[in-house]
Amino acid sequence: MAHNIYNDGTKDCMFVVGKREDAWHQLGQRCNEAATWEQAVTLAGLDWKVLKQRNYARNPAGAVVETESYTIFRDSDNAQLGYVGPDFTVKQNEDCFRFVDTLLEANGGSHYDSAGALGNGAKIWCSVRVPKADISIGDDEHESYLIFTTAHDSSMAHTVALVTIRVVCQNTLRSALSGAGEMFRVKHTKQADVRLGKAKDLMQGVTMDAQHLQEKLKLLASRKMTRESMVQVLNRLFPAPKEVDANTTRRENVLTEVLNLYASNDKGAFPEIQGSAYNLLNAVTEYTDHFRSARITDGRKGMTVEQARAENAVSGTGDRLKTNALAVIDEVTEAAQSVHVPFDSPIISPMDDAQFLKALGIRF
Repeated sequence: MAHNIYNDGTKDCMFVVGKREDAWHQLGQRCNEAATWEQAVTLAGLDWKVLKQRNYARNPAGAVVETESYTIFRDSDNAQLGYVGPDFTVKQNEDCFRFVDTLLEANGGSHYDSAGALGNGAKIWCSVRVPKADISIGDDEHESYLIFTTAHDSSMAHTVALVTIRVVCQNTLRSALSGAGEMFRVKHTKQADVRLGKAKDLMQGVTMDAQHLQEKLKLLASRKMTRESMVQVLNRLFPAPKEVDANTTRRENVLTEVLNLYASNDKGAFPEIQGSAYNLLNAVTEYTDHFRSARITDGRKGMTVEQARAENAVSGTGDRLKTNALAVIDEVTEAAQSVHVPFDSPIISPMDDAQFLKALGIRF
């Protein structure tokens, strides 16, 4: 496989509503709609069950004894998906998708967008398009999605997150859910059903959560980046190595990429935000989603660099970088305003500012 979508021997186990051309959605089955969980499970090739079986071992005396570990099997082909502990509670794919149906009910006008499985099928995901939670910063439009993920091998909890995607460049940004931090997370325990049952009430506030994000981004769009605030932000997001003789080439390359994206401002698509804190946030998210390097670890065998980067951007280190960038840029620019730092001369072309590059430690 040239990707990490689970293939059952006959097809990629994934579906996408409509025609999508980004890296992940060039794969899988195409359809016009998936209105119910039954349709979604079937289209994604996830209409199989998992079984939890206790493991056994032979002790030093030669007797076979029970262990405290279990193996998760898939019933369609008896494949081993992973090992779990005694407290791990199995939740079938159809149960997960029934839960997603409650998210649809709580958000009128929402619909399934995509679903599938990764690796050996242990990790599954489903995305729900939520048009009523779409936001815009001037003419810069963002589409909103609820992303549900879980894993049958205990490598991740059941999670739900609100993600917005900029239409102009497909950059992603995760937003906080009211009362749940950045995402709603439920462990695979006996209390999972009770906790997931409360999620429907939580999802009622998705539109308000999106509006809160819109207000914050509009505020960033009104704040201009100065040389001083830019240096503070970038040094916190991409700190210089502490060792005196450390190689700084990689950091310089990263900063150069981010600064060039900032100066480009989506090739001038939205001149009204140029030089703003929102402009800088977009540069960091675009770098993370489309240019940041990504390692092909054992768990990502068969993936391309682009697909490993996409996984990082949604649920890994890239996602954390973008979330941190939003917080740091907001904090630094708010503090700059409180001490009356002048904003009448924003830094527009940072690569032409020798004093600025020197403050960041970039050789020129």
